[in-house]
Amino acid sequence: MKKRQLIFIIFFGILLNGIKAQSETIVFGQQKAINTLSSEAGLSSAELNNYLKKRYQRPLFQLTVSEGADLIQGFQDGTLTKASITQYVSQKPQKAQIYTEKSPAQKQDLVAASILEVGMKKRFHFKDGSISEGEIIAVNEDLVTLVTESGEFRIPKNEFLAETAEITNKKGEKFVGHVLEESAEEFRIRTIYGDATIHKRNIEKMSRFHGGIKDPKTEMRKRFYTGEANLLSVFLDPTANLLAPNTFYMSGMSLGYGLTDRFMLTTKYASNFNGDLNLHPRLRVFHNKTATKERSMSIGLGFHRSYPVKSIIGKYAHAIKVNGMGDSTINQIDVTIDDVMINPNEDENPVYVEAYLVYTSHRVNPTGRGKVGWTVGGKVSNAFQEDIQTHLKSAYTFDKNNYKIPYRFWASLDYDLRRDLKFVASTWIDNGYRTMDAQAAFQDYFGTDDSTPLSIDSIKGKKSNFDFDFGLLYAPTENFRIGVHFQQPFIDFYWEFFEF
Repeated sequence: MKKRQLIFIIFFGILLNGIKAQSETIVFGQQKAINTLSSEAGLSSAELNNYLKKRYQRPLFQLTVSEGADLIQGFQDGTLTKASITQYVSQKPQKAQIYTEKSPAQKQDLVAASILEVGMKKRFHFKDGSISEGEIIAVNEDLVTLVTESGEFRIPKNEFLAETAEITNKKGEKFVGHVLEESAEEFRIRTIYGDATIHKRNIEKMSRFHGGIKDPKTEMRKRFYTGEANLLSVFLDPTANLLAPNTFYMSGMSLGYGLTDRFMLTTKYASNFNGDLNLHPRLRVFHNKTATKERSMSIGLGFHRSYPVKSIIGKYAHAIKVNGMGDSTINQIDVTIDDVMINPNEDENPVYVEAYLVYTSHRVNPTGRGKVGWTVGGKVSNAFQEDIQTHLKSAYTFDKNNYKIPYRFWASLDYDLRRDLKFVASTWIDNGYRTMDAQAAFQDYFGTDDSTPLSIDSIKGKKSNFDFDFGLLYAPTENFRIGVHFQQPFIDFYWEFFEF
């Protein structure tokens, strides 16, 4: 009797969980994913809303969790495309039966896969209509072990649908066979004459079949996803982009949090640990997004309660002349910041404020592969409001005549090379910039040269009011990336944490 009661309780719990998933309101993360996937499919917000109202009679934010999951799955497996959604919306209600379940007879007619091997890595289709993307790690008798992001599964061989393809390349060569593997760049298929690897950029025409049934969706011969890195900055310069709401990030110099889709806050944690509490709010004042283009404008401020005078002197060391040595400045001689200051450890540090305006534009690359974006911006601060001369020993003089307003103007570019790789470049005009070699830059970052640690404010370097830099950003995962470039600090990293 107790055993029957236990079975009943378990069954009832599973039933309740299913009912909850069917009725629980869609979560923010699902809404964000649906908006992103529909935009990548070429749909405008109005087209998506029209589709949802016709299919569910409700807008996106009123859908359930299970309905949101169905939409995401549809966009990911190619069932939902711009063409299929446009056709669905345009059909009369009594004929709108696009999403129907296959009958048992239809399922029996599907062709099972005849080739299942260890190492096959692609999107697999099954007789029950489900789809999984992963890699086969074992094939034992009638069971196949498939590893996906959701876990490890053991599936009967006869449940896998055969996936075949007919591919014609730009040279006119035609390949017919079973699809063994698919990546973002290539197909590998097995023909009766051997295995062939075809790069997607070389494909002229293609047809695919799952279980012997032709896939009706249009194939993208140059299938390529936009870069995963949504850049908040290019090197040390901000863009107009913002963190998604309820998202936290950490980098080598700062951390931040997205409060809304228009407002975020960051802080430089090294300064906080050294007594200089600071906040850097960024507000997006303009945003326009279509299926192919996105434009934004943001304003930002930086407030430092007790900004180190050392940092100001270090940044503008090329503006502090050495008396009796002509035009020589302190960055050109062998001294430290402590050597030139009257009271390096006792000076009362001033309040520091900076402000900037930045505009960013992104569009789909004309080749259809990823996106290309550019940013322009300008920044000023009150660094010279404090009389720097009062902190210097008598042997040194600050050049007030040529350094009246601290400024920086920049323009940057980011270009998707692959889904996980970006090319980035930037050029700027800055009256507080100097170039440093790698050794001096690392000493500056870790503070071994008497400067503030985890910041760029060394006394060393060669004056360079106009300069440029370029490098690469690699994103091994969706929320982590690392960058390498040729100006200080040379290496960047960025780690993002999602909260749904």
